[in-house]
Amino acid sequence: MRFLARNRKIINILVFICCVILFVYFAYLTITSSDSKVENKTYPGTAMGTSVKKNIYADDLLTCDEIDAMIDDTLKELENEISLRVSGSTVQNLNNNYVVDGTNQLPEELLSYLKFQMQICKESNGAFSPCIRPIAALWGIEEGFDVVPTEEEIETVLGRCAVSNLEILEDGVVFHDSGMQIDFGASGKGIACDLIKEKLQASNVRGAVVSIGGSVLTYGDKGNSKGWHIAIQDPRGEQGAMLGIVDVDGEVMVSTSGDYEKYFEIDGKRYHHIFDPRTGYPVDNGLISVTIVSDNGMLSDVMSTACFVMGLEDGMEYANQKGVEAIFVTDQKEVYITKGLKKTFRLQSDDYKIVK
Repeated sequence: MRFLARNRKIINILVFICCVILFVYFAYLTITSSDSKVENKTYPGTAMGTSVKKNIYADDLLTCDEIDAMIDDTLKELENEISLRVSGSTVQNLNNNYVVDGTNQLPEELLSYLKFQMQICKESNGAFSPCIRPIAALWGIEEGFDVVPTEEEIETVLGRCAVSNLEILEDGVVFHDSGMQIDFGASGKGIACDLIKEKLQASNVRGAVVSIGGSVLTYGDKGNSKGWHIAIQDPRGEQGAMLGIVDVDGEVMVSTSGDYEKYFEIDGKRYHHIFDPRTGYPVDNGLISVTIVSDNGMLSDVMSTACFVMGLEDGMEYANQKGVEAIFVTDQKEVYITKGLKKTFRLQSDDYKIVK
């Protein structure tokens, strides 16, 4: 007490100085916060045979425009490598000009993509295949055909899809049969998301959500440290109708495959564009939609197709083995989700129910 009495004046001065310092500090935070307003701009477009939407968050609109241009360039470069729709693409040239039983050169990056897909093919017991293109071309559903091929036609073409006739070497591939084709259609959008993520990491963008057809990439945040809310399409609703919402943080890939994207119906039966490589027919196992959540774009894209073909039980088991999160929707409008999504998936439609 004597110490306080003797030094009261000094203590009062020190308290005053501390108050001034705190005032200046919080005033600085307020000023910097108001100066760091995050701009947001949305860019629509098309690429890889589907719609593209980019929501970009940055310190200024010029940066948003630069990021948009960077994403477009990345998509165009990838299309020139893997697209079957781009005349003169690397994959198109390979499919049209390969020498049977000869080594056909491919860039190292494309070989790595192909090796990854062959690994998934093996693990899924053939439910996924990078050699499915001849069957897809026969049905022509993506091109608007609405006729069911004969059993003889399917059997004949199915022979050209055998992955056992594709050999991957260090510098290229060998086709041991004529009429074969490799196809990155079930992985290309995921690959694009991976490449875009790498470019975003090297930029000064605050955050972005990039949607390429059924694949979505989230990156960073909106400048408020909050997560993203990704809508999952209702597979039996109008375009834009929500089945549910997945809450994610940071860099996440969400890919969905469903029988509602491209299809035709005959006598009440739906024929869609997701084929079982083992039968040559559109998958008919009770599933109508599969969504995969992962930190890897190609994995999420490929797994959404593989798990759809495998069916509910085997697909769920495989998703758990690969360490990805998944949402399976059946034609009975039942929704099954992996454990990691129990707290982050929110059902939005009363027409469906989550089965625990």
